[in-house]
Amino acid sequence: MSVKAYLLDTITRRPVIIDGAMGTQLQERADKIPESAWEGMEGCNELLNVTCPEVMGSIFHAYLTAGADLITTNTFGSFRWVLDEYGIGHRSYELSRAGAAVCKAECDKFSTPDHPRFVLGSIGPGTKLPSLGHIHYDEMFQGYVECCLGLIDGGADIFLLETCQDPLQIKAALHACEAANTERGTDLPIMVSVTIELAGTMLIGTDAQTIAAIMEPFDILSLGFNCGTGPEQYAKHVKTLSAVWGKPISVHANAGLPQNRGGYSFYPMGPDEFADRQCGFLEYEGVSFLGGCCGTTPQHIRALVNKVSTLKPKKPIGSQPNALASLFGTVPLMQEPAPLLVGERSNATGSKAFRELLLAEDYEGTLSVAQEQVRAGAHVLDLSVGFAGRDETKDMNAVMALYAQKINLPMMPDSTQTPALEAALKLIGGKPIINSVNLEDGIEKFDKVCALAKKFGATLVCLTIDETGMAKTKERKLEVAERIYTLATQKHGINPEDLVFDLLTFTVGSGDEEYRDAAIQTIEAIRELRTRHPEVGAILGLSNISFGLHKDARPYLNSVFLHHCIEAGLTSVIINVKHIIPMAKISDEDKKICEDLLFDRLSDGAALFNFINHFDSREAIDTAAEDEAYLAMSDEEKIAKLLMDGDKERMLPLVEEVRHHIAPERIVNEILIDAMKVVGELFGSGQMQLPFVLQSAETMKATVDALNPYLPKQEKTTETVLVLGTVKGDVHDVGKNLVDIILTNNGFKVINLGIKVELESFVEAVKNSNASAIGMSGLLVKSTQVMKENLEALAASGIEIPILLGGAALTRSFIDDFCRPIYKGPIFYCKDAFDGVTAMGRIEAGNFDTDLHGNARDEWEENIKETVIIPPFAEIKMPSRDVRIPTPPFWGRRVMSITPQMMNLAFEWVNHKILFKQRWGYNSKGLTKEAYDKQLNDVVWPAYERLKSQFVNEGLFDPKVIYGYWPCRSDDTTLLVFDEGEGWNNESERNREPLESVIGRAAHQFTFPRQRKAPHRALSDFFHRESHDLLALTCVSAGSRLSVYEKELYDAGKYSEYYLVHGLGVELAEALAEIAHKQIRLDLGISDNEGSTLADVQMNKYQGSRYSFGYPACPDLELNVPLFDLLKPQELGITLSETFQIVPEQSTSALVVYHPNATYYNI
Repeated sequence: MSVKAYLLDTITRRPVIIDGAMGTQLQERADKIPESAWEGMEGCNELLNVTCPEVMGSIFHAYLTAGADLITTNTFGSFRWVLDEYGIGHRSYELSRAGAAVCKAECDKFSTPDHPRFVLGSIGPGTKLPSLGHIHYDEMFQGYVECCLGLIDGGADIFLLETCQDPLQIKAALHACEAANTERGTDLPIMVSVTIELAGTMLIGTDAQTIAAIMEPFDILSLGFNCGTGPEQYAKHVKTLSAVWGKPISVHANAGLPQNRGGYSFYPMGPDEFADRQCGFLEYEGVSFLGGCCGTTPQHIRALVNKVSTLKPKKPIGSQPNALASLFGTVPLMQEPAPLLVGERSNATGSKAFRELLLAEDYEGTLSVAQEQVRAGAHVLDLSVGFAGRDETKDMNAVMALYAQKINLPMMPDSTQTPALEAALKLIGGKPIINSVNLEDGIEKFDKVCALAKKFGATLVCLTIDETGMAKTKERKLEVAERIYTLATQKHGINPEDLVFDLLTFTVGSGDEEYRDAAIQTIEAIRELRTRHPEVGAILGLSNISFGLHKDARPYLNSVFLHHCIEAGLTSVIINVKHIIPMAKISDEDKKICEDLLFDRLSDGAALFNFINHFDSREAIDTAAEDEAYLAMSDEEKIAKLLMDGDKERMLPLVEEVRHHIAPERIVNEILIDAMKVVGELFGSGQMQLPFVLQSAETMKATVDALNPYLPKQEKTTETVLVLGTVKGDVHDVGKNLVDIILTNNGFKVINLGIKVELESFVEAVKNSNASAIGMSGLLVKSTQVMKENLEALAASGIEIPILLGGAALTRSFIDDFCRPIYKGPIFYCKDAFDGVTAMGRIEAGNFDTDLHGNARDEWEENIKETVIIPPFAEIKMPSRDVRIPTPPFWGRRVMSITPQMMNLAFEWVNHKILFKQRWGYNSKGLTKEAYDKQLNDVVWPAYERLKSQFVNEGLFDPKVIYGYWPCRSDDTTLLVFDEGEGWNNESERNREPLESVIGRAAHQFTFPRQRKAPHRALSDFFHRESHDLLALTCVSAGSRLSVYEKELYDAGKYSEYYLVHGLGVELAEALAEIAHKQIRLDLGISDNEGSTLADVQMNKYQGSRYSFGYPACPDLELNVPLFDLLKPQELGITLSETFQIVPEQSTSALVVYHPNATYYNI
């Protein structure tokens, strides 16, 4: 009986046991390893296979004695590219063979006919990830082959690809195992075990369901998990894998999550608890291989054997619909409803935009073409880079490396050149679909492409072309399809579900008699093929049907043709998604005209002429009309229009010409200023969005700068000057800078003092400039208090200068009730920058009427304030205590590792609706849905993708994420926080001493206000008083580089760009906060209803809440102080201002409550 057959038979009766940790056992035997054994390369454990085999043998002996069936070799890093770091890459084969041989010798001592023991050849991931470009597939493959040959020659019985972190690395290792088996004439089975991090995915970003889809086509013995986390964290992933994987599953987890004890890793889970946890996995279908990883010992394995040896694993029954996959998710091949949409625009011959980027070798730029297709709704992206005169393989390598890493859709490499296809497949970690194979060049090329599909686990598009040419009739299409089906499935062993047939279509727009029934032949061929073989797919390059017809008419014909093809059984379509019209939006007349042509209903080709006449007779949009109207304008009107359009490119040459016959000072003081007033009116009435206001302001500044050398040099006798600044302690400056921009471009002089401005600086600037007014800005509630204090100080000094106040937390009621009574001078409440224009206009005219919004108090109504009595603490009903208190995976703080995948993930978590509408000001007011969607697609999304690329490529986005867990207790409105040393590793260890006994040990505390109305809630109520509870804290930042870049933009007058950059930075900080909160829910096991990985973006659909200081439930910003003491973000360059706001501005902190009843509320 073969090894594979024995194992498959055994797991029908009992689990097969894998041994435990190697590194832990080496540490325990450190005193038995002579210094010379390391040959000056301590840390290279594989050397010990040759220099200290007796120690290795003792470790294997201990695990065999404990009852393990499979003993893992000490070859985890025995490949050339890893050993090269020690200068001994040439010894890969030697160390691998020795590692297997010493293990085999011990296994032979214990093996009996009834209980054979097997050598599990360990093949680790190495130190480089191919999907990130650290190493190429070819180098990795060759290194793995050397190792595999050594393992076979040393006596290994099974290959174990363990601790896998990248699906592309797994493919390289699988191919190496197969190549080594072929070279040696052996048939060692292959087990694959991946590592899922706390974030819920492999390091590269792949989750359990996706890795199952990627591995499904490969002949492996089992798929499972090891390392990374403990059994508790793996439970949800084992459950997922059991549901979707139809073969045996392995689990060999760590002995819990590691803790740092005096600089050494300590694994807290003892043998009995570990065995209990591992045993629990047998509840899931398919779990058949159990063992241990880091921190486990022979004692753990003995306890596991004792616990499970009499239990019978459940048969694997998992399955999922046949799917394609990227590194980050799956897409079912058979969509419900059909079809699968394949984006066609990343094509060098079919897309001018893509081709120009390719010819310029702007490979990064091609990502924008891909992203646009993602937004348009494509399920898969076709990538075709072949173009005359270019090196197709080079281009494919460059573009596919980017797409596979940064686009979260499956890939369709598209080429007629086998080397280009193979180059692409060596870059794709997911499960791709190859476009395509056919029989045009005979069986040899067909076999090569099919072999590639089989080797790389890819789906395959099959064109109905053979040696005699393209199949044009239904009969020929089916004849070629049947031949390809037989060859692919029987000769190459490809799963028929991974075959997708392109039955070809030809244009009905040429007038050629041969192709008048082309649509009929294609539709009927699809119908018949799907009837014969419902398991296969059918695909078309849809736009071929309308080739040669007018571009505005083609979408109609394409859409009607697609409708009929889907009814016949089409499952996929290669298409520009934006060029399809829903059938409901096509009139009956248009549909009939199209169907007459498709089904050749009229004699002598009349249907084609009817189609052309019908669609060409419609009036085309007169694109020249607007230019004609512009040319008819006077120069004054042109200047005003270009300013309102924000058209700087046309404005500058125009004023250079016009200044010779219109005085430059008139252009500035009359035409431009008047036009800017119109801009303000349009903005105020909702007819103009803020981004376009900023474009106008930017155009104004550039125009004034261009005209400045020609303006009269005398100073105005009087200037209306505003001294402007963000108040003390406040770091927010965007609103204040908008006031500066708008006022300056409306003819006022602004002295912008920046952020965190002390009162003395305001007063000094007023004295030095003879200013007409002071403007104070601030974002948070704390800043309104600073404004009030400033007014009190000004009043005490006898100053009565007009004051403009603005900011998000400011209300008219606050100004009327708290500010006006203490300050005699005029106070203008400015809701936005254009209120500032109105206020300054009144001040300039000597009008000090401060009511800018009419008499109505728009934000409040006067109420007689009732005296509120908050009941004693003992009478307040607490939230439910029938809630599990989670045990975190660690205690104390942790800095999250920021990988390239994490950077991309932050952009996935950005709330685009808030970004576009609130941060950037692109709202839909006054626009139809179609007009707003067009604005989003043509203006907003391209700007977002451009900035996203710039943020990443130029290192502007420098994310920091810190989070952690501390034991805590509730004491009325105070939350007591204890040293992390009082944390627990299991429920029985959780401290239950009376509050009076522990209160003196509290290291920090947070005190919260209590609601004035029922249920009189305070945040501390969500935590236990009578026993230790769990508090989570977070602090995140988008980094300081954005603030520096923003200042550069502002100083350069690039106001629109400044505003976009700032808005995206703020939302990225919020996205990082969401990621940290999601990581906490994953850590605490409270993410069951929202997906089990960081990539599962579920905004506000989760258990518990995160509360940031300065907001209603916890308004005191000073609580950032204990948070900073615990998380220590200052070590990463994140600091607090004197009013306890976080610097850089694009940062936020939070207190996280896991209790399911924790919601947002006002006090």
